Amino acid sequence: MLVADFQQYPLEKWQDLIQILPIAAVLLAPDAKILLANQAYADFFTKDADAIVGMHLKDLDIDCYHSFCNDLRILNAGQKILPFEHKFAGREHRLNFQAYYNTDQQLHAVLLCAVDVSDLTARQHLLAQYNQHLQQKLDFDELTGLASRHAFQRKLNQQNALVVALLDLDDFKMLNDDYGHVFADRVLVEFGKHLKHLSAQYHWPTIYRVGGEEFVMLFEQHTLSGACAIVNQVRQAVLALNGAFAVPEATISVSCGVAAVRHSLTVVQALDHADRAMYQAKAQGKNAVYYYQRQQFYPYV
Repeated sequence: MLVADFQQYPLEKWQDLIQILPIAAVLLAPDAKILLANQAYADFFTKDADAIVGMHLKDLDIDCYHSFCNDLRILNAGQKILPFEHKFAGREHRLNFQAYYNTDQQLHAVLLCAVDVSDLTARQHLLAQYNQHLQQKLDFDELTGLASRHAFQRKLNQQNALVVALLDLDDFKMLNDDYGHVFADRVLVEFGKHLKHLSAQYHWPTIYRVGGEEFVMLFEQHTLSGACAIVNQVRQAVLALNGAFAVPEATISVSCGVAAVRHSLTVVQALDHADRAMYQAKAQGKNAVYYYQRQQFYPYV
């Protein structure tokens, strides 16, 4: 709380101080009378500074008056007003309040300064947009539209998964060799579309593309059997791509491994079990879902 004796420090000296400030400034009495103002402040209202001195704020701008009345309730209680942003004359300004009290601790005057931060705000907005765009680029795989490996690593750090699943498109290299890279990319694109559609339709967990033809699902609200049922639906959806691309049956398929996070088993350890279950599915003829339970691998049927 600043105590000011205006008899010892007359308005003329305040006027000299306010006039040399490089920002908009006004000195207001507790009844909202304008004691002093510089031209930068008067420009907000397209008036001359000398013309507004002695006016009441409500006669200059009723919205500013109502806002100041709210501020007065805070200041009269001896509390501070933190700087905040407000728009004047189409420009964004940061408002700073300094209250002065007399020796009886009664509010005597309020110095209001306004700093134009429009350009800074615009740059901050552009930076925020750029950061958001960059985060989206990092979090989503450009080809499939699914969540990316970067997003998967960040989610993995949260350790919230109850069940994990690994999915790997079968014989993807052969698909590249026999049909070409363009065709293989189209398969990945359609695979991503199918998974996004099914995930949205059934409120499935997020599906991450973590490698060329490798995908991961992290289940936070499903049991092992429930997760296996969902992964099996993914397997069946992949088989439907054969008809869409007019290729022989089971040319496009996926092998899947599922494991639960139990007791002292971490998500990373469960992913290792799911990975081994997925390779078990490939070893047993591919196009299948295998799960890990009680140190054994079982086919989901």
